[in-house]
Amino acid sequence: MQKVAFLGTGLMGYNMARRLAESGFSVTAWNRTLEKAMPLASHGVRVAADIRGAVEEAGIIAIMVSDDEASESVLEQVFASAPKGALVVNHSTVTPMHSGKMFQEARRRGLFYVAIPVMGGPADAARGELVGIAGGDLEKLEEIKAYREALFKSLHYVGGVEEATAVKLALNSIYFSAMIGVAEALVLAEAWRVHPQKLFEIAGDLWIKPIVERYGSRLLSETYPVSFKMSLAAKDMNYAVQSGAEKGFALPHIAAMAQALLLASNSGGLGEEDYTRIYKFLRGYKLASK
Repeated sequence: MQKVAFLGTGLMGYNMARRLAESGFSVTAWNRTLEKAMPLASHGVRVAADIRGAVEEAGIIAIMVSDDEASESVLEQVFASAPKGALVVNHSTVTPMHSGKMFQEARRRGLFYVAIPVMGGPADAARGELVGIAGGDLEKLEEIKAYREALFKSLHYVGGVEEATAVKLALNSIYFSAMIGVAEALVLAEAWRVHPQKLFEIAGDLWIKPIVERYGSRLLSETYPVSFKMSLAAKDMNYAVQSGAEKGFALPHIAAMAQALLLASNSGGLGEEDYTRIYKFLRGYKLASK
């Protein structure tokens, strides 16, 4: 039975660790807030009190944390404790710059490293129906077929770890563009006394129908469960802007999205809410009276 350490059991990591255990892996989980990982014990997952205890016998060390800073903090401890020859699989949405730095450090420490950021939500993770974007040590990636099949309905190898994380940020920017576009369209239509259902009806006769069907009811719902936190969406778009700047490109549309999501997270107090609550924020975000 292949041993997996899973570090980070938030909305996505929890379901990924559970899925691996249900698929026959010996999984040890760790989370900075230990209480969030403890319920995994009922699914056959051993919960470790620290990273060293989680990784010391693992052949695969999976990481799913929030940002560059958290990833680097975890990886520093992994590099100090992991057995030589172990494979680090970083599923976190981070910058390409961070991925490249960590790949080189892993090599220096005698470890293998792949980046596999994921597309999909917690429910997809629980069903093993994520889409993965992979980069890094291809030979080692091919060796973990059972791991890949447990979590992913498809996996796309794009080259290096930097490329994988750049693609993840690029795809998220498309998702968020579509969602914020529908949210602002709703605000505009309602401002001129057009009911949302009338807007959806007309959109149903256009090529944008699938976009409106995906996001329309979710934006209007007051009870939609959190699947992607607003604060993380803001972080992702900020990372996209940073990554573009690293290569000399300004990304003004993505920068505007990052600003809107950041305002909604901080000024709007919606950072822990689902990112579709941007609609709620925009409805109350009016221009100053002339």
